[in-house]
Amino acid sequence: MNNFDPVARIYDRLSYLIFGKSMRRAQTAYLSDIGPGANVLVLGGGTGWLLSELSEVNPTCKVWYIDASATMIELSKEVTRNSAHEIVFIHGTEDSIPPGTTFDAIITNFYLDLFPKESCVSAIRKIRPVIRANGIWLVCDFLNTTWWHSAMIGVMYQFFKLTCDIEASALPQWKNLLEENAFKEYKSSEFFGGFIKSAVFRLIY
Repeated sequence: MNNFDPVARIYDRLSYLIFGKSMRRAQTAYLSDIGPGANVLVLGGGTGWLLSELSEVNPTCKVWYIDASATMIELSKEVTRNSAHEIVFIHGTEDSIPPGTTFDAIITNFYLDLFPKESCVSAIRKIRPVIRANGIWLVCDFLNTTWWHSAMIGVMYQFFKLTCDIEASALPQWKNLLEENAFKEYKSSEFFGGFIKSAVFRLIY
């Protein structure tokens, strides 16, 4: 489930065709909130273009990149071959986070939407303990607040269910689930007519 190998090599072109530059602007909106020398976890890292952007914004951070797609990892290694970052590539999911490792920042772009409610809560609860005190969670994902949002989401889930066997069939209320699990949204921006949201969350202690 949730294996993007079949679409990995066309994923960026497909997203640009549909969303133009909006998706990339959303994913890079708060990279500058990550402090120098931070230990950063990128979960569901995609093709690696984000790692290049992060390198420009914060060349001193250490990156742990985890993705369930072997092809995505292969593409990311190609993109970051000359990167100044120390990057640890891991083929897996949130279950593959190395025991005892904690992070100053976690990035999940279009990751929580892969899960139905119960699995989304499970993923959040696995990620929560590895965020350091005063750490941040950068979340970028879809919203469903209008009729055309619903229509687009329906088509997208059908496509990715067919091609990538994603677990979810509908968009989870990811913001509510984060708040129910001790996270607070500190700032956010919306893109593409409010269809995409980028937000910074912190743990409430």
